[in-house]
Amino acid sequence: MMRFQWHTHSLKQLVLLAFFLAAIPLAVLIFQSGNALVAQSQQARGLARAMLQSSQQTEALRIQAEDITRAARQYEIVNRDELQQRLLQLLTRYRDLLDTLQLPAELHGRTHAIRIQLDDIEQRSRQSSPPRFTPDQLDRLMADTLDLIQSQTRAFNAQLNELERQVKAEQNRTVWQAGLLLLASTVLILFFSARINRPVQHLINNIRALGEGQRSATPKLSGPVELAQVNEHLNWLAERLQALEEDKARFLRHISHELKTPLTTLREGADILFEELAGPLTQNQREIVQLLQQNSITLQELIEQLLDYNRLQQPHRLQKEKVALLSLVERIITPFTLQIEQKKLKVELSFGDIEYWDTDAHMLQRILANLISNAVHYSDADGTLSVTACQTGSVLELVVANTGPLIPEDDLPQLFDPFYQGQNRRRGPLKGSGIGLSIAAQASHALNAQLQVSHNRDRRVAFSLYLPKLEQ
Repeated sequence: MMRFQWHTHSLKQLVLLAFFLAAIPLAVLIFQSGNALVAQSQQARGLARAMLQSSQQTEALRIQAEDITRAARQYEIVNRDELQQRLLQLLTRYRDLLDTLQLPAELHGRTHAIRIQLDDIEQRSRQSSPPRFTPDQLDRLMADTLDLIQSQTRAFNAQLNELERQVKAEQNRTVWQAGLLLLASTVLILFFSARINRPVQHLINNIRALGEGQRSATPKLSGPVELAQVNEHLNWLAERLQALEEDKARFLRHISHELKTPLTTLREGADILFEELAGPLTQNQREIVQLLQQNSITLQELIEQLLDYNRLQQPHRLQKEKVALLSLVERIITPFTLQIEQKKLKVELSFGDIEYWDTDAHMLQRILANLISNAVHYSDADGTLSVTACQTGSVLELVVANTGPLIPEDDLPQLFDPFYQGQNRRRGPLKGSGIGLSIAAQASHALNAQLQVSHNRDRRVAFSLYLPKLEQ
């Protein structure tokens, strides 16, 4: 027989427990308010019933008092036996009504005085013939009867006011109790929400870190079993991704090394043929050799980009130094001289008074080399290539711009993604790798800099690098 064990570490059972405990104060409030409402309703019904019965009895008592007064006057004027009997019957009925009347204890003294008056009227009607009643004797009976009725009404009004006071007191108590119970429910809800939200937020941070390339395993999650299992799977996934990253890095290192050896031989052979060391070349042969040289250089650039991309995936230490900006840019532009001359590009370099900047030279060179390479390849013939710099506080803004086709709006969100190639493609037999801007973006991130497209209209495209000084 299976035994059911209640584990609050289970997400499902934790949620059920949270709802159950949060509902308890509300259930208590509903129960107590319901009981108080039922009790007050019963009390109100009883009071209404008593008031109705008392109203009927006092009205009968008032009518009986009027009848006694009228019968006594008639018997005093017309001395007849049947009138005497009728008066005595009315007095008996009045006493019976007075006995059935439910009165508060403080009104019992008044009923005693009325009974004395009734006895006096009965005694006078029996002793003398014709009877002799004092002038105010009958009037006082009627006045005392009316005063008793009014006193009874005032007593019921007092009870009604007391019931209203109790209702208001119960309302106030219910409001305070509702506030306290709702506060208790809120505390319970917040407690269980935090108990569920903390591990969920922990998982969200782990997933975000995993997406940003952090592959370190996170500590064991303290929380519901289901979420702890998800955290364990994320750690397993991080280990698998780390292993895949290492396999990819080894593959890139291996393939790059394997490609560089035959490429070096190819370049040396092309150079020997171009220098005509193996014999003179015809014009067509010379053009073919130049094509081999240019494409071997392009292929070497692609291999170097792959190596750069691979190196940027690994942890690295930045080296702070004073970088001569103009000298660095001129050194980067030199390999593109032939393409610049072929396209008849106008090169503009403007750095103002900024000569040096504290940063990592190799990282900055990676960024500018890829930006300038893109600018050269995508520039229009007879266009302009410009590299400018300006300083705002402790941040250096480097802008690499060129005239040429604009970047399509659909390409902008993925422009810095690895191996993404947009709608605009390079011209020539060998296309780009699609990792140049990704390398520039990763190097910018390593320098705590920001790289973005700052201008993309009027046949002019510009990339801005906001580079802070490197602190070490």
